[in-house]
Amino acid sequence: MPAFAVTNNLDWTVSHRPLFFTGNDGQPIKWDEKVAVVRDDNGKCLGSVSPNYETVQNSDLLKLINPMVEEGLLSVENMGYLNNGARVFAQAQVNQEFKVIGENYKAYITLLNGHVGNASVAIGPSATRVICGNTFAMAYSDLSEKYRHQAGVNERVLESTAVVDYVNGAMKKYAEYVDKLAVTPCSQAQFRNALEAIYQKDVDTMRDSFVTQLNGLFYTGRGNEGRTFYDAFNAVTEYASNYSRKTSAGRFNYANFGQGSRINQRAMRVLTELAAV
Repeated sequence: MPAFAVTNNLDWTVSHRPLFFTGNDGQPIKWDEKVAVVRDDNGKCLGSVSPNYETVQNSDLLKLINPMVEEGLLSVENMGYLNNGARVFAQAQVNQEFKVIGENYKAYITLLNGHVGNASVAIGPSATRVICGNTFAMAYSDLSEKYRHQAGVNERVLESTAVVDYVNGAMKKYAEYVDKLAVTPCSQAQFRNALEAIYQKDVDTMRDSFVTQLNGLFYTGRGNEGRTFYDAFNAVTEYASNYSRKTSAGRFNYANFGQGSRINQRAMRVLTELAAV
């Protein structure tokens, strides 16, 4: 089993098991000062800890982000373990529709945990993507919320509001930009200029069907009336999400991870700047 691994899930648990050593007479003697930490799925021993070391299971750590992942507010971008599972990590980002201008919401919501050793549970935003032991340590140093594996650590971890506060902050900032776009009129000429800035090419060089479809979405897309800069923003994002590719998987990847993601972010920046003029 590799020392470092990226995985789609951390659906395994650990348990504490007795440690024994061989006495002078050749008989096993239980060592009460330490217990072994063992992965229950494969029986791999990850190390030893004191008997009062309170474990935080992977599933309990992920409870901090799973509800928001299920609601579509967060997407897990990076998850895995080091040293065969002795340390685990999960990193999520605010989904595209809530990404806003500025650096604050480009960080990962990061969850780190150690099943052995002195690694506390650590929670919060970090710009460091975990890809090895060194970046795990860098991300760990970024995080301000840390909980030692003492009695009651599970309750303290589950009571953390770091993830909720971060996502709420992103949504609040997004709402502020949206409110500005929603009350600022956008003419057909301004929409044309916006398209050229967003797609970084002259409208006359774009496919006629593409421009016609965007114009249609500006006027009659979901909730749109062709009146405001928010209608313009919705037209661009609705195209990325629903019409950019032939398959649903292709549209999802385009809008969330591919060129469409960059275009959507540029659309928010361009339209916010135009609305402020």
